[in-house]
Amino acid sequence: MKIGGSLCFDEDGPMKSYFLRLLPVLRKVKKNNQLIVAIGGGRQNRRFYRSIEEFHLTDEQKEWIAIDMLRANARFLAYLLRMEPLFSIEEIGRSKEGVISGIAPGRSTDANAAEAAAIIRADLLVKLTNVDGIYNRDPNRFKGASKLDYVRFSELKKYSKSGKPGSYGILDGTAMDIIVKNKIRTVVMSGEDPRDLLGLLKGRTVGTLVS
Repeated sequence: MKIGGSLCFDEDGPMKSYFLRLLPVLRKVKKNNQLIVAIGGGRQNRRFYRSIEEFHLTDEQKEWIAIDMLRANARFLAYLLRMEPLFSIEEIGRSKEGVISGIAPGRSTDANAAEAAAIIRADLLVKLTNVDGIYNRDPNRFKGASKLDYVRFSELKKYSKSGKPGSYGILDGTAMDIIVKNKIRTVVMSGEDPRDLLGLLKGRTVGTLVS
């Protein structure tokens, strides 16, 4: 599972009201499933990343700083869920359960979530985000954009967006490559009400299914 940072971290840090709704849901999911959770950075991390752009650091140096901040988010959620924070692909392979975030430069948290799903041969990868699915066009730019209920693996790359840390789009290109290569059944859905995740796992149609 990937949880978008914009859902749960604002400029001041963790949003308590959201975590109070999210944690009971994740505990229920964890009780009945093998679970790896990836968590993003949110507005606090993006704001910090922008603030260091004038200090003439290399892109790799800036990304390592961002990764350290992401790892704090992973450790925070891992402690709340009584799970292990995972900071490398090797740790994912050994533990098969836990919480991940940043791992290495050039890799988004989406890509890390997809890689984890491939490693454990997950039945399902779920991305909780601040939109309700994948759209045929960018809904922020096109008024007539419509949400897609279903996207084939062969069509997924059409919705790829080139980006940089903090702006990879609905799913970044590397994550899409991993999903398509490993045929990982994926749902992109709104995480505004975490209880919708329980409905999804009971068979209710939510968000966009990639299959």
